Amino acid sequence: MSFLRRRKSKVKSIRSDSKLDFQRGMDASREDREKIGETSTLPRERPKLTLKEKITRLEERLNTAETRSSPPQHISVIRNLAKGYMKLGVKEDAAYYVKAENLYKQFSVLYPLHMEKIDWIAWIEASAKARLIREARNLLAEARLLFPGDDDLDTVETNVLHIDHTKLDESA
Repeated sequence: MSFLRRRKSKVKSIRSDSKLDFQRGMDASREDREKIGETSTLPRERPKLTLKEKITRLEERLNTAETRSSPPQHISVIRNLAKGYMKLGVKEDAAYYVKAENLYKQFSVLYPLHMEKIDWIAWIEASAKARLIREARNLLAEARLLFPGDDDLDTVETNVLHIDHTKLDESA
């Protein structure tokens, strides 16, 4: 305890002996900037990335050693990339749904215990939109076993059936 007492007294003496010239200079320069109208820090401007640019960056990070070494980071990259593929599937080409579905398959193989209900729902939707209706129904049955009595799965089932009927009408 005597060590702590000595240390406190040394800190107090150093603080009391120090001069505040540096702080006064900082205050003066801040006042000068405020008079001119400048802010103390300038916000960093990031260029807006398009969805395709974001996806290419995520694809580059997907299987790097740094990303694969930490599972939470790898999981977030997989989720974000799959969401991006789903958005591109709506905007551009339906082939992106197949890519998203494949990512969710990879996710379920690598990290089966980390898959959440949201991941299952997105995987079912990706399968249905990729015209893999049988697989979407199988995934829905498996998700019902994991999350019994869930209303979100009923909604997804309605969407999957709706997509199934519209695709059958288009092909006829």
